[in-house]
Amino acid sequence: MMDAVLRVGLPLGSTGLGTLMEERYISRVRMIPPDCKGANKQFWIVEAKSIQSQLFDSLKSRWRLNLVDNQHFSQTGASCNVYFDVEIEVSNPVISFTLDKVLKDVAKKQVDAFEARCRSVPFVS
Repeated sequence: MMDAVLRVGLPLGSTGLGTLMEERYISRVRMIPPDCKGANKQFWIVEAKSIQSQLFDSLKSRWRLNLVDNQHFSQTGASCNVYFDVEIEVSNPVISFTLDKVLKDVAKKQVDAFEARCRSVPFVS
């Protein structure tokens, strides 16, 4: 388990011309390997929960990674399915409205960035 300082920015409208609000916050991150007692034996799980945020009442994310043994997807034979869930609670109606408009795009960007990072790191078996 570790604590990570993260940054989030809410875009100003759908044009991407600027940022309505930006915040740095702390999340507690933990990784649960498939061999951990009580864990799902098929998935690596990475969970993050905000523990110090002015913007969010609650922010939780969960990544589930399931190794796929199918060489059609990757030249190295190493590939996985990625499942990403995010749960956000806010009290401010303006922030809530903005999040409703951009959340799908933000989640897609996070998954795309994760995939790009995976491609840049050499596979070690």
